[in-house]
Amino acid sequence: MSVSDLKHALRKFEFPTCAREALIRIEQLLVGRAAPSSKQLDIAMDIISEFVFCESDRRGGRRGAGLTPLQDLQLIDIICDYLSACTNETTKNTVFLSLFGGMESQRRLKILSILASMAVSASSTPVLLAVGVWLQQMGCSSSQSLQLVENVIRDHFYLNTSNQLALRSLANTAPQFVSNFITAVTELYMHDAQGSTKLPPKNLLEVITAWVYSNPTLCMSAQLNPAALPSGSIPMAAVTPLAGLIHWCALAPLYIDDDAEMVEVPVPVKKIKLEGENDRAIIKTVTNKPLTECELYIKLHLGVLHSLRAGRRTHGPPTAVNAQHLAALAPIVQGYAHGVLKRGGKLQTDTKLQDSLDRIGQAVQVALANGCVYGNMSNLLAALDTLPENRLLRIIIKTHQQTI
Repeated sequence: MSVSDLKHALRKFEFPTCAREALIRIEQLLVGRAAPSSKQLDIAMDIISEFVFCESDRRGGRRGAGLTPLQDLQLIDIICDYLSACTNETTKNTVFLSLFGGMESQRRLKILSILASMAVSASSTPVLLAVGVWLQQMGCSSSQSLQLVENVIRDHFYLNTSNQLALRSLANTAPQFVSNFITAVTELYMHDAQGSTKLPPKNLLEVITAWVYSNPTLCMSAQLNPAALPSGSIPMAAVTPLAGLIHWCALAPLYIDDDAEMVEVPVPVKKIKLEGENDRAIIKTVTNKPLTECELYIKLHLGVLHSLRAGRRTHGPPTAVNAQHLAALAPIVQGYAHGVLKRGGKLQTDTKLQDSLDRIGQAVQVALANGCVYGNMSNLLAALDTLPENRLLRIIIKTHQQTI
């Protein structure tokens, strides 16, 4: 079928049927034994623009209006149906990346963000795995990835909603998505921006802590399960969230004050009825105190240490944590230390600073001992050597300097 015949056949359908038919044609064009030719790619992009997103007309000119909000939802439903029915991961990722791979269009990014958010709500594994591959191929720290992740956070993590159990289950059903999602999330928080530091919402922190603490291999999921990509495409290296999480845990003592009293939630407790007891005596409640932010970061830190142990590579070079990312902690902690000295405090007795240094030392030691760090070790140890005095950190630096 010629290009003109193909487009003529699709123009017989109104939206959204034309979009559904277009996805089938795109699959036929792009999926095969060999990589698609540049002509096939151009044809597929034209079909996507005209019949899927309705961005261009039959002459190739740009349509001003685009899709209505209702049509956006119809298109999202069609894409979900297609991805759910597709049993071949390579085919699914090929079509998905052709739809959203370029992402120069804010309209497409908006549709993708809604699609990802709805997939999180519905725990749709096929869609989430495709989004996870997209995050990796775009780069988890790219502006497009950060926009998408911010949209998901806004929809699901700002309020302590009743869907926490469903969110926590994603680590088991779509671990590659969760791993890349966390990597992107760590780019959004705990970074100095114009003198203020943005902290993650507590509900987001709770879910990420539960993910990491309960599954030590989660952070390595994107590396352990390489994406099934289109023939001829260039796979982007999967970046684990471990370095970002180490930043969070190490810097948390510097940024978080002692938490206010938390709300106590009454929880009914089952109790065996003893002979002679009346029913009223059986009814008893206990208080289930949620963890404070400080306690959550302690738990997350422990989860990260377990993950570093699980990230040990038996074959090949280490890939879990970049030494440069660890070294980037040094100037931030030094800045806090300068503030302590300005206020007339002592670095050795500042508990916030010493807690931060202890966590850096623990993370670095476990990472190095398990062969998880790649990059320039000399520069890393030199950066750590500039940090304020801390007994644990000093022992670790001296030990590893002797082995280089």
